[in-house]
Amino acid sequence: MSQSSYLEPVVDRLQTALEGKLFPSEWQQWGSRLLDHLRKPVQVAVLGQPGYGKSTLINMMLAQPVIPRVEGIPVIEVAHGPKTRTLFELEDGGCVRRSGLLTDQAVPEGTIRARLELEEDILLRQNFIEVGLTGTLSHQMSMVNWVVQWADIILWCTDSFDESEQKLWAGVPDDIKDHSFLVLTMADRQMMRGVLQERIAALEPIVAEEFLCLYPIATEQAITARSAGPKVNQQLWAQSGGKALLDGVLSQVESGRNADMDQAQMLLNRFAPNLPATPRAKPSMVAPAAPSAQAGDAKTGEEMLTEALQFLQDRANEMLATFSRQDMPESERILESCVSTAEELANMLHRIDPSELVVQDIVNDAQESAEMMLLFQLEKDEDAAVDAVTLLLQLKKEIARKAPVPAAGVGFGNGAANAGQ
Repeated sequence: MSQSSYLEPVVDRLQTALEGKLFPSEWQQWGSRLLDHLRKPVQVAVLGQPGYGKSTLINMMLAQPVIPRVEGIPVIEVAHGPKTRTLFELEDGGCVRRSGLLTDQAVPEGTIRARLELEEDILLRQNFIEVGLTGTLSHQMSMVNWVVQWADIILWCTDSFDESEQKLWAGVPDDIKDHSFLVLTMADRQMMRGVLQERIAALEPIVAEEFLCLYPIATEQAITARSAGPKVNQQLWAQSGGKALLDGVLSQVESGRNADMDQAQMLLNRFAPNLPATPRAKPSMVAPAAPSAQAGDAKTGEEMLTEALQFLQDRANEMLATFSRQDMPESERILESCVSTAEELANMLHRIDPSELVVQDIVNDAQESAEMMLLFQLEKDEDAAVDAVTLLLQLKKEIARKAPVPAAGVGFGNGAANAGQ
């Protein structure tokens, strides 16, 4: 069964439930986010400075030379489409559409982004987006910050991952790092110089903290293995490192899809167990767009973290003052309070200016906590209540570490947790 046919019944049922407002209001937003995740392809960003083989790596994963050696296009996306065509986004906001591959096109002046659409099944599940890091360090950091707003998986292409690259990577949120790979391109050349194993050994402690895995790739050999004859040269494909990398990327794509689908199925089982799927037209896949903060809504990270800590303090006081009421089971009331607290906190922190990299991991943690709370609420037992309180306590500690003032007195300690027992 293909992945698309596996997902479609769940996606259709989820959309029908959302349109029919079958979920309680506090679950609608989560359901909408899940629907959005399931509908669009996973975004695989291929980052790196010039000369580190980003285009060649994408060509290797697609087993065809779809991205030529071109200069002056900061972002190149390869996505699925009903026919082969190339779209050029211009700096003045215009768009030029042409049939055929990017290799067949003269790049229009002022192009800031190219999107190549192909009729390839592998692109139904994920897009590949090449992003070059050029210019000043400040500009490169801005590009990395833009990428982490929409990327699900990052492949960082390099030959050494030097100190300047480590600085660029340091501000990436941990949840993105956990789904990203460091790729040592041109590994065959480093092996011929006798430095590959030494370089891998030097990078191992960094990779252990900063990436899911490291892959040394002899990219040209990998391309030869997949395209030199009617059949893949399996031995060369494995020896080049290409097979291991592609398998790793596809495994992460599948894992993320399954996690989203399991959560959607759990939501449907709880509130709409008998809802049939309603076949509908498939929505078109659109390119990821960098989110933009509204100037009037954005606050500094310090301001929002201080506000968040005060919010948690107030909620803790409310919980401690009311948990002895007997109008419903304590565990259920505590869970409801934790769910609303986490949801409001996530919405609050999303007002932080996205350019403040230092607090973006807190924003992401808050969003994940809000989603975890909804899973706890499905269980509705004492253990889930304790887990929910513990999660808020951990989140509070993370915020306190980066807040400009001490978080004295902020609760969610044993008093609230024990109320459910």
